[in-house]
Amino acid sequence: MSISKLALTVAAAALLSAPAVAQPFTPALQKVIDAAKQEGVLTLSYGSALDGAAGALKLQAMVNKKFGTNLKFNYTPAPSGPEMASRIAQEAASGRPSSTDIFFTSLTSDNAHLFQAIDWRDYLPDLPPEALKYGNRGVAFTTLLIGITYNTNLIPPDKAPKSLKDLLKPEWKGKLGARISTTFMAYLALPEVLGPQGAIDFFREFGARAEGQIRCGSWERVSSGEFPVFFPDCGDYEARKAQRLGAPVGHVIPQEAGGMASWPLGIPNNSAHPNAARLFVTFMLTREGQDVVWESDGTDYYKIPGSHIAPEIEKYKARGVKFYDQLDIDVEHPELMKVQNEMFQAMQKAMQK
Repeated sequence: MSISKLALTVAAAALLSAPAVAQPFTPALQKVIDAAKQEGVLTLSYGSALDGAAGALKLQAMVNKKFGTNLKFNYTPAPSGPEMASRIAQEAASGRPSSTDIFFTSLTSDNAHLFQAIDWRDYLPDLPPEALKYGNRGVAFTTLLIGITYNTNLIPPDKAPKSLKDLLKPEWKGKLGARISTTFMAYLALPEVLGPQGAIDFFREFGARAEGQIRCGSWERVSSGEFPVFFPDCGDYEARKAQRLGAPVGHVIPQEAGGMASWPLGIPNNSAHPNAARLFVTFMLTREGQDVVWESDGTDYYKIPGSHIAPEIEKYKARGVKFYDQLDIDVEHPELMKVQNEMFQAMQKAMQK
C-alpha cells in the first residue's frame, strides 16, 4: 500500500472511531422546531408574570434565537388563573381553539385533563423528573416558598415570628394580615406536621388574631405598615420582588414546615399552535429561561442546575425545616384538599367574630 493510500485509510478509520459531534437538540425537539416554523405564531394570555407584554417581546426574541425560528408572539392580558382555566374548558367543550397556547399559575389536579400529556425529557433529557406534574400534563418552572412576610422597619429580623406558634402570641394580635385563601396550605394537615384537626385549630386561632385580609400581589400593605405581618403569604418571590424595589419587607419560613408550591406550565389540548407552545415551555426550562423568570419574578425551579432559589431552601433545611411540595400533595393526598377548605372556613368564621 502506498504512503498516500495508507494515510487516507488511517484518516478514514480515525473519523469512524471519533466520537460523534453532539447535536444541539434532541431529534424529538428538532421535529417540534420544524413544525413550529410552519405554525409561525404563539398566542399568549396571562397576567403580570414574566413582565407581561414587555416580557413577551423579550421572550419572543430569545426563543427565536435559541431555536432558529421566526415566531411572532401575540400577547394579551388575562383574567385570574381560575377564570382562565374556566375559559379554556368552555372553549374545549365548544370545539374552539384555546385563546392561549400556554397556561400557568392555576393548573391543578381538577383541571389537568384540559392539558396535553408531554414528557418534557424527550426535549430536555436532563430535566429533573420532579418537575413533571399531574401525569406529565404540567411541568413546574418556578418554586414558591410559602411563609411569613413582615415589615422590616417595624419588626427587626430577630424579632420576627419564626414559627406558627409565634404567630399566635399576644403581641401579634391585631397586626396580622391573612391571605384571602388557604391555597397551598394542605401540607400543614399532614400527620407529621399539624395533622388535619391541628391545622384547622391553628387557622381558627390565627383568624381570631388577624386584623384583615390581603390578596396576593399586595405587598404594599405590608411595607406601608397597615399589616406588619402577612400569613400565609403567596410565596417568597413577592417579598423578593418588593425588596428589589427597596421596600422594607422580609420573609421567613415557619420552623414547623415549609410549603413549596409551583406554577406548572401546560399546553391546552385545543392549542392552536402546539409546537410553538412546546418550544416556549422548553425554553423556560433551560438555564436561559430560568434566568428570565428569576429576573422578572424573583423565582426559578429549585431542581434545575444553577437555581438561584436552591441555596435558600438549603439554608432552611440546615435549620431542620422540612419542605413539602403542595402539587404532589394535591395528587397523593386528595383528602387533604377538603381539610384545606375547612382550614379556610375556620379562619373566616373566627375573623367575623
